[in-house]
Amino acid sequence: MSDTLVEALARRFSWPDGCGVVLAGSTAEGVAMRGSNVNVLVVDAPYGWAPPGDGTPCVVRPMSLCLNHIYSCDPVISLEVLRPLDGLAELAAGMSRVGDPGTPDLELPVLDVLEIRLLSRLRGGLVLHGDETVERWRKRMELGWLPAFHCATTYLTALHFHRKAATAQADGLPLDASVQLRLAVEHLLVSALAADDRVLHEVKNLGRHLTADLSAAVDRPRLLVEAGALLRRDMTAVPELFARIEELAAGLLDWLPGTKHGATAARYLRGQGLGGRP
Repeated sequence: MSDTLVEALARRFSWPDGCGVVLAGSTAEGVAMRGSNVNVLVVDAPYGWAPPGDGTPCVVRPMSLCLNHIYSCDPVISLEVLRPLDGLAELAAGMSRVGDPGTPDLELPVLDVLEIRLLSRLRGGLVLHGDETVERWRKRMELGWLPAFHCATTYLTALHFHRKAATAQADGLPLDASVQLRLAVEHLLVSALAADDRVLHEVKNLGRHLTADLSAAVDRPRLLVEAGALLRRDMTAVPELFARIEELAAGLLDWLPGTKHGATAARYLRGQGLGGRP
């Protein structure tokens, strides 16, 4: 991420007093490609505030958590002015329950894709303005729990897809089974990346994050290499593939305690009766 971009944003936009502004998305995460949008979050802006126009064509697209101002420049700037976050803050604070291995998974908060996206960006983005405001929201939402929470819940989702694949196969739906198996592998990888502090809300950038994570590792985790390779093969639902994914899931659970956030997730998962390798 270049200092030139940060300086250009500071020159272009005037931020209101008391708000917090975060540069987020693939640019802040270091996985942007040519043509990637520049994503900016604005929190605690005054009611009705909108970024000033400067002659660049802009489309305002309402979303469930924000008003998204899209500037069709090069690169495209997606500036999201967030709506009041009190309800989400209360829900997100419940992520801390993953620290109690005895909490049933049904009692963990259910966060949708846009909510995970927002929490991840607010937690990991580069603060451009209003450090105190951003830090206040980070603490209020207890975002320190986000990686372990996402690691554990995504692992459980991977197991769910594995079971759904078995049901589809038994019901004579091989294409459905193959899709479910691919989803299971993708979610195992997302779980592993969350343990290592990369929280993905979708798999669109999975390959780039996986490549970045492996290139930064002193010892390339064999589990991630093998799971990534599995996505490049034919995902026809055969018994050997079901067994291989089971092995990967067990290996991941054994691997988690040695990662930055995985120890909490592993304790929680074992508290739900899940074991590692036999």
